[in-house]
Amino acid sequence: MNEPHPPARARALARPLLVALGAALLIAWLGLAWATTRTLAPGSVVSGVDVSGMTRAEAVVAVDKGVGAVLEQPVTLTVDDASDTLVPASSGVSVDADASIDRLTGPTLNPVTLVRRLSGTAVDAVTRVDSDALTRALNARLGTLATGTADAVVTLDGTTPVLTPGSVGTGLDVAASVTALADAWPLGQTTVALASGTANPAVTDAEAQEFIDSVLTPLLSDDITVTAAGTGAAAAAGEVVLSPQAVAALTTIDSTDGALTAVLDADALHDAVVAELGEGIETPATDATWTIDGDPATAATARPVYHAAATGTGIDPDDLADAVLAAGTDDGGDRTATATVAVLQPDVTTPEDDWGIVEIVGEYSTPYVSQYGRDQNLQRGTEMINGTLVAPGETFSTTDALGPVDLEHGYTYAGVVTDGQHTDAMGGGLSQVGTTVFNAGFEAGMDDVEHWPHTYWFTRYPAGREATIWTGVKDVKWRNSTPYTVLVQAWAGDGEVHVRLWSTPYYEVTITEGEHTNYRAYGTVRGSGPGCEPYGGGTQGFDVTVTRTRSHDGVRLPDDVLTTAYDSDNPVVCS
Repeated sequence: MNEPHPPARARALARPLLVALGAALLIAWLGLAWATTRTLAPGSVVSGVDVSGMTRAEAVVAVDKGVGAVLEQPVTLTVDDASDTLVPASSGVSVDADASIDRLTGPTLNPVTLVRRLSGTAVDAVTRVDSDALTRALNARLGTLATGTADAVVTLDGTTPVLTPGSVGTGLDVAASVTALADAWPLGQTTVALASGTANPAVTDAEAQEFIDSVLTPLLSDDITVTAAGTGAAAAAGEVVLSPQAVAALTTIDSTDGALTAVLDADALHDAVVAELGEGIETPATDATWTIDGDPATAATARPVYHAAATGTGIDPDDLADAVLAAGTDDGGDRTATATVAVLQPDVTTPEDDWGIVEIVGEYSTPYVSQYGRDQNLQRGTEMINGTLVAPGETFSTTDALGPVDLEHGYTYAGVVTDGQHTDAMGGGLSQVGTTVFNAGFEAGMDDVEHWPHTYWFTRYPAGREATIWTGVKDVKWRNSTPYTVLVQAWAGDGEVHVRLWSTPYYEVTITEGEHTNYRAYGTVRGSGPGCEPYGGGTQGFDVTVTRTRSHDGVRLPDDVLTTAYDSDNPVVCS
């Protein structure tokens, strides 16, 4: 029997080996191709954002953030010799991070592409351009990038629309510029040249006439009826008829971003409809809040009271305006708008335990001698600030809490010190409220934001720890630097002004008053004439330093050092 020729045997043996080797190479190649879709090779960059070694998900986040930040930066637009700026991200330009990473990880068996990926590849990010948004952004810049261009304008003369024609100019060709930029936004360029040519107005005469014909004319052609029937509201019976004149008075014409729209004054429309339908159709939502008794007869033993939030019912002004516009422009002829009564949600729903209003954290009282006018101001002032809530991080302003200081708001004339002279002025005595507020906050550890000592020392106040106020000029302010809300309680009666702060203890506070030093003698001042006001006076001036130390959880904060120099309070004799 003849044996096979040796080369033939070798070829027979090599054939399965080659098949096996080819299969192994194919598997390896497929594995390599698959791997490049999962992890980016070193040196992989997308428009300057290094995504080396990242997973696909990580790279998408990095590109979205990095390229997105570039699009947040303003670029300079140029047309001929004119220029303006634009923020791409605010003008319809965005990055498609997924598509951008696909350029590095998209499935492929192309050996050249795979080799490039393995060695690190730099690609441009994929950007998307919202043509409508970019058109609006460029239209808004016609004033600087074009000359001779003016929008058509629509106004109302009573119920009659009036069209003032626009004009075509030269400079920025918005349509051509948008077409060019929509294909490929020049990412990374700080200056973008736009197309120059005919500058059409953002609002053309034809668009303005179409707006008149399709919106204004039907809107103002006849009465519009507003009803709450079918809403389930207790007071839903009845209806409101809005005449064309009434609708016209509520209508403004907006051309923002180059699009004409009719806008109804939603709040005024709401108020008019509710007044006709009856106030009972609405029940306002109430926020969660706290109150505290400020009655001088009972305030000393009062405690804060929590009031939970509650939903209400009412007509949404914006929804009502939309319904009236729709009814007035509906081709169907049914000019009836339904004022839908919806559930109103409160803005503040914080549960009772989350406020931290549990006990007194700072309080102070100052004595006063009853005087006509002054008593009224002290009582009205404490009434106004009582119940004020100060959230964590917020600053309490005494003058803001007091409100307008005038006769109409319950204040009157009483004694004040102005430019060193004792006289009467509106709101005299309110500095005692300010002083008591300051000390309650100081005792509680609140941050001292603003306070102004008096020129002279009044013995009813602690030396170096008192404050004057003058609306619009001088205020007493402290900041709630704790994580808990503060409730202010205040009242005046039985010869004392009281202020308490209710919250959760946060600071450990120690206050030390130094010695009175550098005394300055007073001397009698003699005056005459109708403007002279006699004054008993007779108090020496001096210097004093007050130091407050604060700590929280054993950590001491920097000391607050208040150094005050009081002038001598001179008596005045008139002749």
